[in-house]
Amino acid sequence: MDGLSFGALIAAYEFDFSPVWEGIPALLRGLWVTIALTVLVMLLSLPLGLAVAFTRLTRSRRFAPLRWIAYVYTELFRTTPLLVQIFFAFFALPVLIGVSFDSFTAALVAFTLNVGAFLAEIFRGSINTIDRGQREAAISTGMSERQSMRRVVLPQALRRSIPLVAAIWVSLFKDTSLVSLVGLKDLAGEGATIYRETFRQIEVMAVLAIMYFALTYPQAIIINRLFEKYRVRE
Repeated sequence: MDGLSFGALIAAYEFDFSPVWEGIPALLRGLWVTIALTVLVMLLSLPLGLAVAFTRLTRSRRFAPLRWIAYVYTELFRTTPLLVQIFFAFFALPVLIGVSFDSFTAALVAFTLNVGAFLAEIFRGSINTIDRGQREAAISTGMSERQSMRRVVLPQALRRSIPLVAAIWVSLFKDTSLVSLVGLKDLAGEGATIYRETFRQIEVMAVLAIMYFALTYPQAIIINRLFEKYRVRE
């Protein structure tokens, strides 16, 4: 199709948003699913990421096997496509463990493991940015290694990681649209149902884009302010 005929096709297209307005209740239901999935994933992945970060940082020989497992886990989930992980959790994992998952549970498992791997590296990197001398100074005052980590190092590291964790949150909110491919009726999934029934793909996608933008843009502004507030100043 040449440019002229394509332009003529666009000019001849008659926009009709009425099917989308009628589907607003369904889109709002899908929005709540998106928000619920995002919140649950963050609640589960934060402690997972912190635990994996500590596992990778430990130098005890007793934890060498766990340290190796943590390394493989983080590299595997950071270097493979999220969509593949979702499909694996939905189609392959039930076969391997003999337990069937619904689409929400499969999405929750896949996203938690994915986000947990990225958060682990964020926390590990933040902890490593804290000067070793601060920990040694805390130990010299009578604190144990564990106490110096909990009272001195960890609070600073968590503070430094706030902007990056917030960025992960916004990215997660958008990435949840992938779960519509395994049948979950999130915001994108409800939108897909509407345009399959009405053949109004352009109108539905335009409304979805506006909804995602309206929800994520304020969060992006907050992240910019967090980066400025918590950026490292040496």
